[in-house]
Amino acid sequence: MTGVARWHEIYRENVLMPDYRFASQHLAPHFLDAMTAHVRTVKRLPDAKVRSHQPEIARLEAALAALRHEPLPRYDTEVPDLYFAFNARLEGGLGREVVSFLRMGLSRNDLDMTVYKMRTRELLLDIIERVCALRRALLNQASTHVETVFIAQTHHQPGQPTTVAHYLAAVDNVLARDLERLLEAYARLNTCPLGAAALAGSSHPLDRHYTAELLGFDAPVSNTYDAVAASDWQVEFATNMQSVALTLSRFVCDLLIWTSQGLYVLAEGLVQGSSIMPQKRNPVVLEHARTRFSRALGSSQMMLYSSHNIPFADLNDFGPDIQGALISLFIQLRGGLELVTVSLEEGAFDLAKLAELVRCTDTTATELADELTRRCEVSFQEAHRLAGELVKRLCEQGRNLQEATSSDLVTLGGPELEDEVLKEALDAATFVRRRYGFGGPAPEAVGEHVAQAVQRLGTITDSLEQKRETLQRVRENLSAPEKERE
Repeated sequence: MTGVARWHEIYRENVLMPDYRFASQHLAPHFLDAMTAHVRTVKRLPDAKVRSHQPEIARLEAALAALRHEPLPRYDTEVPDLYFAFNARLEGGLGREVVSFLRMGLSRNDLDMTVYKMRTRELLLDIIERVCALRRALLNQASTHVETVFIAQTHHQPGQPTTVAHYLAAVDNVLARDLERLLEAYARLNTCPLGAAALAGSSHPLDRHYTAELLGFDAPVSNTYDAVAASDWQVEFATNMQSVALTLSRFVCDLLIWTSQGLYVLAEGLVQGSSIMPQKRNPVVLEHARTRFSRALGSSQMMLYSSHNIPFADLNDFGPDIQGALISLFIQLRGGLELVTVSLEEGAFDLAKLAELVRCTDTTATELADELTRRCEVSFQEAHRLAGELVKRLCEQGRNLQEATSSDLVTLGGPELEDEVLKEALDAATFVRRRYGFGGPAPEAVGEHVAQAVQRLGTITDSLEQKRETLQRVRENLSAPEKERE
């Protein structure tokens, strides 16, 4: 491309220069990996010219390996992108004839899509690992609080007693599903476009399965048109990141409420004082986590709309133009995940304040209604009415439900219960213990749930380590010429 007329200044400043900087910062190693894998695939072709120029192709591969240790080419107004800048440097050292073997059957279409996928799978794997770290922190807190009763809310009002572990395990359940989606997305993402050329493949019999293996992909994309035209893998990345951000934004909302009530105490390094109010402990770590999730949602929308209402073909819309939003989405979500994780790792529930709320609760009224239904000839509808009337009457008297006596119930026209039976029915800890069915908050039920979640998470963590090792082997294999490896 050198020697062509200079690009228009407006196009250069708004497109070529920013894209060049982005590729230099985020994509350069992946370009070199993909180019090296393509050269090795070309080197195996049965073509007579290829067979007779094996030494020259070996020199080309060595030059690609050397590029990894050199400063990146500086932006040249006559060169449109980093790939052609690498080409120009290779041609300067080897000559155009040798570098022509790199260009055999290779288009920027399949090369770019391969590079974008390679970068995205690294980002996806990073997010998966951080979700696992957050889940470990959640489950550690849950394991500590299997018997810690607290009053859960529905519709922003006190609802029923449960345990801290039951709540945290519920959040973990959602993150576990998010994690499943992320792992499934990784498997679908991990197919290789290289060898698709512009869209119809190449008349050179390139072994695309070999290329995919060199780059650590599970397989090549099975249709060459699909390889360069599809954007669904980016859409899936965006929507899965959205789901994680939405889940955690709701969790952060609760954490902020608890910190404002003194029920959850953040570590000193995670709060900020006021310039004028000495008493303040502002939960800034959670506020910034919340904004990170909001910004992640914004970046994901940029990605989704870039794939909207465009032809099904190789385009800039979902190619180079979307990469900044993709990286931004990753950065914001990663930051939010880290901030929430450290908040859980270095924070603690105030057990005394939780217990005080439990002592004053009227949220055990459901269990009173259930007890009346079990022990007396009372329908649930009538028991529900009696329990509601009892709560109202005691409130008018300035008493809480825990202070109710059997005579209070009889006064309302209800049946007589033994005081001990009534007291137990109104006890929040008993309320929790009696809900021992599958998925319930009773300590034995939620304890088993948490233990199983920890075990499953350990299995996932082991599989992630294997994926990391695979990508590391790929990088090491591609970073040195074949003779050195031998």
